[in-house]
Amino acid sequence: MKNFLIAATLLTLTSTSFAATTGTLLLQGVVAQKISVSVTPAAGASTLDLASNQTDLSVATVNEISNSKTGYKMTITSANQGKLKRTDGADVFAYSLKYNGSAVALGSAAGTTITNSSASAVNANRSVTISYTGAAAETMVEGTYADTVTFTIAAN
Repeated sequence: MKNFLIAATLLTLTSTSFAATTGTLLLQGVVAQKISVSVTPAAGASTLDLASNQTDLSVATVNEISNSKTGYKMTITSANQGKLKRTDGADVFAYSLKYNGSAVALGSAAGTTITNSSASAVNANRSVTISYTGAAAETMVEGTYADTVTFTIAAN
């Protein structure tokens, strides 16, 4: 019995002398990349008065969302390279576009790319305006004149 008590005491002392005095816990989570764009047209965007001069007429608001750690780029292109084109003909009506107050070159198929290299989270509304010199109806061929402007967002 005495040997048993000595063995039990030694076993208890041995196991406590090897016990850890600190421990660690890793806490972590993952945030997925979020990149999106939405375009909200202004009320008059599809009923433009082509007979009147317009300067910085608001035609849309674009919402940019990005949490990319490398920033993002917005590419703006025009199906008709910055011209309203008669839908059933070849006649065109030129206009200029501004994105968030800055002129955008739409004269080529590549359009314009605006780069935001910030690694911060962005949820921002950007204004879209157009300007043009009106033309009297008798100087234009009748019909609907239209263009499609495309906004594409992508991570850098």
